[in-house]
Amino acid sequence: MTAAGARPPRGRRGGFLMVEALAVLAISAAILLGLGSLARLMLRQADALAERTARLERVEQGLSALSRDIRRLARARWDGPDRERFVFAGAPTQLLFALDRPAADSPANSPADSPADSPLRETVAVLLQSHSDGTTGRLTRAEAPLPPGLTGPGALAFGSEQVLYEGPARIRFAYVAAPTATRPELIVDVWPASGPPPVAVRLGLADPATGDVASALRVPILTEAEPGCVRARTHYCSRTNEGGAEDDAPASPEAATPAGADGRRRE
Repeated sequence: MTAAGARPPRGRRGGFLMVEALAVLAISAAILLGLGSLARLMLRQADALAERTARLERVEQGLSALSRDIRRLARARWDGPDRERFVFAGAPTQLLFALDRPAADSPANSPADSPADSPLRETVAVLLQSHSDGTTGRLTRAEAPLPPGLTGPGALAFGSEQVLYEGPARIRFAYVAAPTATRPELIVDVWPASGPPPVAVRLGLADPATGDVASALRVPILTEAEPGCVRARTHYCSRTNEGGAEDDAPASPEAATPAGADGRRRE
């Protein structure tokens, strides 16, 4: 018999149901907390990816505008003793080249019998410089007149700098030498002062701290020039008034003395 007032014993099944319910609640709460953390992490990653994509698009637009100038560089030469040297000097963080462009006053000064689609052109020297403070990068552009008679980069008078790019990456230049019968296409960081310009310029996005290039854009140089302007003393060149003579083989990038972006030789 059961004593008066005593509670009847509970069944084993009822106890197990309570424990199972508590375990399910605890597991559900943990899953919900995990899903919330995962959702916040995914949202942060999506925002970071969108910001990075927008930044890369801005960089790509700047590099595309820059590549148009490099693709159309002019094969101008210095006058004087170095008349066989092109107005081109390339280093990892600096690039100097000549550029032909329509003159600002060409419509007014064009001869009456000149075609409407052939305006007068002026040649300028363009200097690109890549700067970095270790965390961000900046690319500037400056121009200088390039009249006949200049004997070297020291005679150039550059104007004010224009900022083309400012962001988390640093722009680095590299130069592509055409393949030969004995070696494949070659990419170098410094282009030699002698010889013709490279066949292409590589614009790289590098980490400002380490200098490692994450992505790059190859820009082929598609210049049109007289034969004598392409290779010295083989034909007449209107830029230097030089006639034809023996052919000079262009110097190989790996054998020539490297030059800085100011075009001066380094001993």
